[in-house]
Amino acid sequence: MSKIQYHELLSVIEKKFENEEWKIGSKLPTMNELASQYNVAISTVREVYRALESKGYIAIQQGRGTFVTYNGSKQYANRSSFMELLRITEFRSIIEPAFAALAAREAYKNEIELITESAEIMRGMAENNQITTSEDLRFHRLVVEATHNEYALKVYANLQEELKRMRAYTRRPDMIEKAVHYHQMIAKAIANRDPHNAKMLMESHLQSNSELAMYELAGMRSN
Repeated sequence: MSKIQYHELLSVIEKKFENEEWKIGSKLPTMNELASQYNVAISTVREVYRALESKGYIAIQQGRGTFVTYNGSKQYANRSSFMELLRITEFRSIIEPAFAALAAREAYKNEIELITESAEIMRGMAENNQITTSEDLRFHRLVVEATHNEYALKVYANLQEELKRMRAYTRRPDMIEKAVHYHQMIAKAIANRDPHNAKMLMESHLQSNSELAMYELAGMRSN
């Protein structure tokens, strides 16, 4: 799947919703029809539809089709959500790189095995187009647990509900692909007892979430 085609098609369809060319409740073209119309692969359309569904723009109903659920009046709520994503990511960028570095120093052998296993499970789930949210959260929790620091565990436990809610905005295929890559690299750094790289990779991983939030907020301001 071409990332350029994916982003272009996603942008085109989002504008149709925002300009009310496709109104709330209306049925969207089939994936085959859109693939033919825009000369892209069906897999590209499928990933675009999944991204739109995760953002609340459409509802995919088995056996009936795909319907518009986008409501322009909710845009202010969306802006607020991306601001929340930006703030929580900023906070995570302060604490989680330090957790990753500490895990690289303190993790037991079985904890390293679990972290590595989680990264591989998420990779397999992503390749099979399965929802990766729970495994994504598990990976980060395993890293925190490997610090053996009770205060780190308490802080991260308090973030769980917010993290689950914010995952709705990072389920885009390109974001999942990046997350899989970073999880594998972070797991490798921890297994190699390399605190410097573990910290640096976690910083880069979280930076991609910040970039997503800023990109979406910039796009909302320009509309």
